[in-house]
Amino acid sequence: MARPVWTGSISFGMVSIPIRLMPAVKKKSISFNQIDDQTMSRVRYRKVSEATGEEVATEHIVKGYDMGAENYILITDDDLAPLAPAKSKEIGLETFVPADDLNPLMFDASYLIVPDKTPKPYALLATAMAGSGRVGIGRFVMRQKEYLAAIRSDGTYLTLSTLVFPDELVDIGTVDGFEALDDVEISDKELLMAKSLVEALSEDFQPSEYRDEYRLAVEKIIEQKAAGQTPVFEDAPAAKAKVIDLASALEASLREAKEARASHPSATSAAAKKPPAKKARKSA
Repeated sequence: MARPVWTGSISFGMVSIPIRLMPAVKKKSISFNQIDDQTMSRVRYRKVSEATGEEVATEHIVKGYDMGAENYILITDDDLAPLAPAKSKEIGLETFVPADDLNPLMFDASYLIVPDKTPKPYALLATAMAGSGRVGIGRFVMRQKEYLAAIRSDGTYLTLSTLVFPDELVDIGTVDGFEALDDVEISDKELLMAKSLVEALSEDFQPSEYRDEYRLAVEKIIEQKAAGQTPVFEDAPAAKAKVIDLASALEASLREAKEARASHPSATSAAAKKPPAKKARKSA
């Protein structure tokens, strides 16, 4: 059973809501160890000095800020101690803002907010926020670091996402390449076909249809080799021919999207459910 990463409360005006934060995401990835193929033993890393090449004892490893030209400013724990945020067991909701006002790039890690001890205040906040289109913004301290957080409600459950601070976002104006957009001209025909392509590819999001194909393939190889089998690989799909002309590419994409939609199981089932057309009556 997963353990909470943080336990405390949400302060909502004068109301205190005891809660636990549980990870909302369990990353599924495959990790490999580095192995000496001669002895089949693990390869370990040592912390060595660049100057001597000798291993450095833990008690002699300190923090240093690189000022450039191999000039380091040493920072001790005593230097940082007064700056550490005060420990708190409270997420103070400072304001409620429209969800659309939040830049999606600010969202970082996600957590489930689980009621602790008394569920009524939790249910009250979840219900009060439901359908408002707003998220609660607050701050809290976890593992000696202060986080900016956004709390959302689906009407029953509350979730929390930590946010990066605005000054951590990359300023688009500082990235080379976007200036090329200034001189782009789009014809009415190209825009119409692009919009038609978007429409042809539009459907409700079905999360279950998306899988980490690479991870599943690696797991299959591991299973085959563990069973003493030789991995069997499928032929890679043929690369699609590149279409240089944008209009031609749009036309080909639109045609392919329509054909795919027509052959989709949902389209077939919908056609099957459609009642047969009534025959016209013959006049006497």
